Amino acid sequence: MQSWWSDFFVSDIVPAGLYLKGEYSTAMVVLSVAIAVFSSVLALQVAGLAKQARQRWHRQVALLSGSVALGIGIWAMHFIGMLAQSLCVSASYDPLMTGLSVLPGIFASWVALMIMERRDLTRWQLCGGGLILGAGIGLMHYSGMAAMRMVSLLRYDAALFALSIAVAVGLAILAIAVWQRIQQTKVLPAVFRLLIGGSFFGLAISGMHYTGMAAARFIGFPRWTSLTSIDENHLVLTGAVAGGTVAAGFVVLAGNFLLRFVQIYRYNLEIQSRLQATVNTSLDGILTCNRRGTIISANTAAASILGAPVHALHGISLTVFFPTVFTPAADGSLDIYLEPGDTVELGAGEWVRSRRLDGKTFPARLAVGQVGGGAEALLIAYVSDMTRQASMQKDILERERRYRTLIANIPGVVFRSKPDADWSKMFISDSVITLTGWSADDFTSGQIRISDLIHPNDIELVREQVNAALRQQHSWNLEYRILTRDGQEKWIAESAGAVFDEHGNPEWMDGVMFDISDAKRQSAEFAGIVTAIKKALVVAEFDMQGNILFVNDQFLMLTGYSETEVVGHNHRMLCPKDDFEEKSYQMFWDNLRAGRFQSGEYHRLGKHGQDVWIQAAYNPIPDADGKPWKIVKLAADLSLRKSIERDLIREKERAEAASAAKGMFLANMSHEIRTPMNAILGFTEILMGTKLDVQQEKHVRTVLQSARSLLRLLNDILDTAKLERGAIELELRDCLLPDLLQQVVNTFQLQASQKGIELHQILRPGVPALIHADDLRLRQVLTNLLGNAVKFTEHGSVTLTADYVAPDLILSIQDSGIGISADRIDAIFAPFTQADASMTRRFGGTGLGTTIARQLTELMGGQISVVSTQGEGSCFTVRVPVHVSRHAQNTVTAQQMELPPLKILIADDVPENLELLELLLRPRGHKVMTAGSGHEAVRLFEQHTFDVVLMDVQMPDIDGLQATRMLHQLASDAGRAAPVVIALTASVLSKDREEARQAGMLGFATKPVDLPELEKEIARVLQLNLTGNSDSQIISPRSRDKGSSWEQAVTRWGSEAALITAVQAFLRRTAAEMAEHSAESGFAHRIKGAAQNLGLQEIAEVAAIAEAQGGFSESDLERLHNSIDAVHLSILQAGDQDQADAGGEMDFVVVINVLHQLIPLLKDGRIDAGMLDQLQLQLGMKAMQALSDAIDEFDFDLALQLAVRLLQDAEDRK
Repeated sequence: MQSWWSDFFVSDIVPAGLYLKGEYSTAMVVLSVAIAVFSSVLALQVAGLAKQARQRWHRQVALLSGSVALGIGIWAMHFIGMLAQSLCVSASYDPLMTGLSVLPGIFASWVALMIMERRDLTRWQLCGGGLILGAGIGLMHYSGMAAMRMVSLLRYDAALFALSIAVAVGLAILAIAVWQRIQQTKVLPAVFRLLIGGSFFGLAISGMHYTGMAAARFIGFPRWTSLTSIDENHLVLTGAVAGGTVAAGFVVLAGNFLLRFVQIYRYNLEIQSRLQATVNTSLDGILTCNRRGTIISANTAAASILGAPVHALHGISLTVFFPTVFTPAADGSLDIYLEPGDTVELGAGEWVRSRRLDGKTFPARLAVGQVGGGAEALLIAYVSDMTRQASMQKDILERERRYRTLIANIPGVVFRSKPDADWSKMFISDSVITLTGWSADDFTSGQIRISDLIHPNDIELVREQVNAALRQQHSWNLEYRILTRDGQEKWIAESAGAVFDEHGNPEWMDGVMFDISDAKRQSAEFAGIVTAIKKALVVAEFDMQGNILFVNDQFLMLTGYSETEVVGHNHRMLCPKDDFEEKSYQMFWDNLRAGRFQSGEYHRLGKHGQDVWIQAAYNPIPDADGKPWKIVKLAADLSLRKSIERDLIREKERAEAASAAKGMFLANMSHEIRTPMNAILGFTEILMGTKLDVQQEKHVRTVLQSARSLLRLLNDILDTAKLERGAIELELRDCLLPDLLQQVVNTFQLQASQKGIELHQILRPGVPALIHADDLRLRQVLTNLLGNAVKFTEHGSVTLTADYVAPDLILSIQDSGIGISADRIDAIFAPFTQADASMTRRFGGTGLGTTIARQLTELMGGQISVVSTQGEGSCFTVRVPVHVSRHAQNTVTAQQMELPPLKILIADDVPENLELLELLLRPRGHKVMTAGSGHEAVRLFEQHTFDVVLMDVQMPDIDGLQATRMLHQLASDAGRAAPVVIALTASVLSKDREEARQAGMLGFATKPVDLPELEKEIARVLQLNLTGNSDSQIISPRSRDKGSSWEQAVTRWGSEAALITAVQAFLRRTAAEMAEHSAESGFAHRIKGAAQNLGLQEIAEVAAIAEAQGGFSESDLERLHNSIDAVHLSILQAGDQDQADAGGEMDFVVVINVLHQLIPLLKDGRIDAGMLDQLQLQLGMKAMQALSDAIDEFDFDLALQLAVRLLQDAEDRK
């Protein structure tokens, strides 16, 4: 490999001094380029001649000769370029090698010319042609270089060698592309295109050569010390090569021109022969004349028509045969003025009268044309004998005359038209004026054409159908619209056909047109109805045996069958087997055969057995005699509706299942939570009544408070679930609105006082005292909203305002708390959401309060809204429709229930629950028996008699419902009274209550057990009258004490004892400040507000007068003293009554000592039952009620305040 490379390319081991350098002769270089361009132009010209060749071998010869010329040009350019360089050594050429070097150029040229002959070259063809041509040039060059014989060594620079090949290929591609481009555009004349194309090819050839010469390296010792001029032998050789190349080119060009001339000559002879044959076989006479009209030649047909042999016609003038047409001019020429190539038919469209040589005349058609111009112009006359046609025309006119009368009486419009583009009327009956508004003469004269009247939207279709019928030589029936003369649109039915000549060409068209506008409108209306029915409904036709005759696409889409699969088959294929085997199916078809209409919803089957439901009407169609002959079925697909119904049923079942699952989950959750809560709360309360040390009592109290909080949370969650399911029903009843509002306010009065905020209640004028509403749910809404207001208010006030705008009760809770940002207002009504996540950490709460409030408000038919500014406060407004009650209803506050001793059976699977209920009920005098399962409860019921049974609903062996049914069955079998069973369960769902009632349970008590509520329920089901002393009087809206409003104040403060303590503190403070501040209006304002809150109405009125006057006057002070004395007296009287109730005179020393010992305990969250009993013995139940309630609720802060008030009151009274 290395040896071959060093034999052809230079290497670094050759010293630079051994390279020989030469010079070029400018004239010979220019000559070499000119030879290349000349050869290329010649080759392109020959290639152009090849394209015009009609025979393939002519084209191949031209291309081959062109490639030879180009190949010789390439070879000549190379050797002239070689001879143009002078070196300091002598060189000779190997004849054989030199001769063979011309072949690559010829072959490459032939391939390139073949490719260039194509009209459009692809990119690959262009590159391929350029590659072959460039490679051929390169191969020719380097093979010619290899033919050199000299003492020096010839090597090549590898880079320039590669560059020379790239230059050859690139320039060849460029040359071919340029030639193709200029040939396609043809903007330049052909000569310029040849020169430009040849120049590019010449540059490709010479560019490669001189690049290749630059790559050559001559190595050796020069024979001469300096370069000399070109050797004369070189000049002679150059001249010989150039001359030979030019001579060869001209020989090639001359040969191609000669070949082209021969080709054209033969083609002209062929054309002339064809023309002569055409003239001789023509049925029309053809006469060739000079400008004077003298006949020069004539064909056989002309001799026959003019009645003379062909040779006899020579030299005769046309005026002899056509005297009425030709008139000689003054110079003897015919009076015909034509341009070369023009042809005119003489006779103004009519046949001319011609004369034969024997003098007879005949009708003829004559046309004259001119060939050439000037004196050498020739006239060509075409003559046709129309004798036969004239006779036929006469006969036709006669027949038309006979038929005209007949046609005039044919219904419709009869016409005959020419087969031209406008269907010009040759004849049309007079009735066309009724059809179109145009007379028959208007059509036959061409004033109006039927094509002008056809509707623009129909004309093209009419043309297509008429032309198609003419091509097939068929008659046609068309329907199209025309526009009449007065602009009306009419539908036309046309039936026509054409008359054809012997050559199949239409001569005229005969037909009749009818006005079908009325029928078309009726048909369109009927078709529209039918189409609408078929598109909208499933349509099928049956014979009287039930075989299917026709189905529409809707039927096929509905059933999944194809038309061939159903047509011809019986209706039974569409019915379930059970259906057509029933008698009703046979009766169905009997009714149809009797002509009775059948309709309804039907179940059918599709192709693949799928269920198809349809609403169908089967219509028997009578024949002319009134007998049914087929059945038309119109049906609508009900499958979607049935599917939707099935889906809805499934969704309903799933929803019910989900609801049941949710209900079961809530029931289970309630049961699982309330069951342990029952034990926790119950035993904790019992434990609180035992003797505990301080630390133990604190822990137990914490457990009790936490358990109650957890129970409230559970109730909120379950309320939310019940509201979402709509399981809560309103219980409407008459209630006192002011009392309800005051009770809600009182609930939060202490909490507000502890936070140092004012809690106000405002009743607007017109607010009804007695309303018919669900007071429990209304109280729950207000409790949630007012509780939030107090909770989230750090300072300022909270105001509950009631207003009434029939029929809505409007309740507003305004606070000065933290407020809510605008983007969180909507979110606060979402479950478990507060205005800010930090609120939960700061204030606590579940986020359910506002949610429940909104849901309850909407349940009551109202709405809730909120307006809030962050940092300033909020205002929640509740609007609920209420009915104003016209009847006063007495309301009784809670009584202390006292049941008579009862025999009670308790059934529960949780031992703790049994123990708790036993501990609660036994101390009240009841006899209690317990059962740990349903079976045990049934056994005990068989053996004993009970006044009431407390039955747990969920127990493992048999549940409480089943056990209750068994108890009723036992009682019924034994003839005993039906058992009184109260359901005892943690569930709060109405569904569970309903199931309990159905099982025979008369009552329902929830866990954790609330003993007073349980006793109420027992009393209700046993229909017992409860006994006991009431802590409050029966209150009526009209029973208010105008002087003190004492009952309202008692309700507001929670108990009369708490109110008395507050009144006593007020009286002491007022007496101490009266002398110093009586003249100040602010003092009067403070007294007024405090007196209103305490129910001291008369004192409030005196203070209001003083406030308006700017201070107390002497008379106002006197009235104030009198009022205070009256209140003191009332308190003393109440104390004396309490002392009487307590059993004797109060020992203030004992009370003070006990309170001094109790107050430190309360501060530590502890109590002493003995101390409480001593206080109750001294003060009485009324005075101790508020303190006892606070301790029972584990509200030690309130209990501490009440104890301090009792201590102050005892010290004052002492």
